[in-house]
Amino acid sequence: MPGTMGLGLPAFLAVWTLMMAAMMLLAAFGLMNLWAMVVLAAVISAEKLVPAGRLVARAVGIASIALAVAVFWVPALAPGPTGGGMSGM
Repeated sequence: MPGTMGLGLPAFLAVWTLMMAAMMLLAAFGLMNLWAMVVLAAVISAEKLVPAGRLVARAVGIASIALAVAVFWVPALAPGPTGGGMSGM
């Protein structure tokens, strides 16, 4: 491709694919829980806008892993549907 179109198209495609992934993630969170989507949007905004964005990303990642481990050991920490599960069938 001649000129600036040849330079801009690969950059556009790279940014577009990353933004589509973020938008699909936000849409999935929005369908599950509105507050989870708001928190995720705030985290993404903080990562992009705060000067220490990498530090924010690492802190959120470590907190997410810690919460996942805690929920593994104490499932009552995670909100979810109530019911007896398979035992009620």
